[in-house]
Order: sequence, then C-alpha cells, then structure tokens
Amino acid sequence: MQKITRNYQEKKHLGTNIKVLRKKRNLSQEELSRLAEVKYSNLVKIENGVITKPSVYTIAAIAQVLGTEIEKLLFKEYQKK
Repeated sequence: MQKITRNYQEKKHLGTNIKVLRKKRNLSQEELSRLAEVKYSNLVKIENGVITKPSVYTIAAIAQVLGTEIEKLLFKEYQKK
C-alpha cells in the first residue's frame, strides 16, 4: 500500500511542482515548452495530471530549464506563493 501512495504522490507532485517553479521563474507554459523542447500540449497535460508518466527525457529537459533536479521535481513539494 505504501508504494501505491508514494506513486500517487509522485504524480501529484510532478505537475504541481512544474507549475509552481514555472510561475516562480515567470515563464508561461508556451515559453517553458519551447525552452525544454517539449510539446506545449504535453506540458499542459503533465501540469494538470493527465500525463502521469512522462519520459525521463521530458522530465530532465523541464528540470534543466527550471534550474532544478529530476528528483526534486518528483519528490519535493514546492509551496505555491
């Protein structure tokens, strides 16, 4: 049961963390998708939890643009401000 909860939390944190960090860096979804070379529609779906298992390449590209690490995007809970 713990693994299921952790997987759910990872998915929940990923989209939220991307959105929070993107806004902290004053980037629009369009700007982030262009800089990370990720389709705009995919970024929107990741942020909204529709895509719950993006590729490692996609997560790495987004993390690099946002100036963070993959692990932090997946496991840390960034606070909305």
